[in-house]
Amino acid sequence: MKYIYKHGNQYWYQRAVPVNLYSILGKKTLKISLKTNKIPIAIKRAKLQALEHKKMFGDLSKKSKKILKKLFGKNSFDLKKYTLEFMDDYDDLVNKLLYSKSELIDFFSNVSRQEIENKSLDKILLDSSNNQNSLLLSKVFGEYLELKKIDNNIIKLSTIKKSISLMIEICSDKPLMEYSSFDAKIFRNHFIKLRKISTGRRHQSNIQNLFSVLFKKYSIEKKNPFSALKWPEYKKSKLVESFSIEELKKLKSFCLENNELVNLVCGLIFDTGCSFNEILGLNNEDIDLDKYNAYIVIRSNSNRSINNIYKRRTIPLVGVSLEIMKKIKKNNDNDLLLKNYFKKEFLKEKSSIENQLNVKIKKLTNGKTCVSFKYSIIERLKEIGCPDDIISEIIGVVKKQSFYHDEISFDNKSSWLNQIMI
Repeated sequence: MKYIYKHGNQYWYQRAVPVNLYSILGKKTLKISLKTNKIPIAIKRAKLQALEHKKMFGDLSKKSKKILKKLFGKNSFDLKKYTLEFMDDYDDLVNKLLYSKSELIDFFSNVSRQEIENKSLDKILLDSSNNQNSLLLSKVFGEYLELKKIDNNIIKLSTIKKSISLMIEICSDKPLMEYSSFDAKIFRNHFIKLRKISTGRRHQSNIQNLFSVLFKKYSIEKKNPFSALKWPEYKKSKLVESFSIEELKKLKSFCLENNELVNLVCGLIFDTGCSFNEILGLNNEDIDLDKYNAYIVIRSNSNRSINNIYKRRTIPLVGVSLEIMKKIKKNNDNDLLLKNYFKKEFLKEKSSIENQLNVKIKKLTNGKTCVSFKYSIIERLKEIGCPDDIISEIIGVVKKQSFYHDEISFDNKSSWLNQIMI
């Protein structure tokens, strides 16, 4: 808090005089009673007085030569012209506490046992200003929510509450103006230690906004302690292993053992190399089970959008994936292919199914996930000499530049996939 200090039960304004103006004003510091024991009032008054003194220093700098000449005669400079007069504005803390049971309980809950034993009652009451406690983070949090008006956004409200709860747990509950960049670093280091950088950044954003809003409301002239907080950059290695032949045999048995949704999804990924989301978003119209040319089409439909042009592709159905597709009970409409196998709504159950699938795959393959199916197909096709452009076409990645623009035939892709069936 700029230019503010507390003496007894009163806030004062104190400001240093610029060196070049010492001789004119005849003093090195300016002190003025703000006549209040309320910190928000003191901050506003100090701000107003600071503006007056800023104006005064500017006027003095412009007219310093003339004023210096007058100093040898009669000093006519009027300091009171730039000094504001404030009316008394005090909370009678003692009376407030003595005549309010709830206030008294709340007050002493913020005073340590050691303070009570080592200090007299009047000293405790005067030193531990109730105005400071009224700006405790936990107490002003509700005001922040009112200002932001996010009561109707349940998800955002829950996220912000979690951020502030973590902040208090890590840095303790203190008055707003007592938080510093040191607290922010403690908060950051907590998440660095857990290696949860992205999570920490999300919480920091919520906390930084809270301080900005409340500092503005209470006219607190202090830098936001959570602004410009630097986080380390962790580059996660994305080394994905392909499945061994033994692991693929175990997974094949799992895919075919029953007709549960997790088994079916795993089977459709098995010999197509598709992602989990690509399989789950298939519509009935994306499937063709023609006797000689069975295939699936990965494209945009009513359930999902495929924006990457290389992801839009036709994949032959062979091996396990063909066998599973024949087992699936198709709907008559053009809705989700696997709609009949969902117990809840598609979007609500989607993440749960993916988790179940990966848990099962990890048990069968020593920690790998369904992403490894794609890399397994790549490795198996490379082993039999399949050209790069055909592999790129099957798995849906950017193709290498080619001087020839011949389309890769469906039969060509199907031929290569048939050679790697388990």
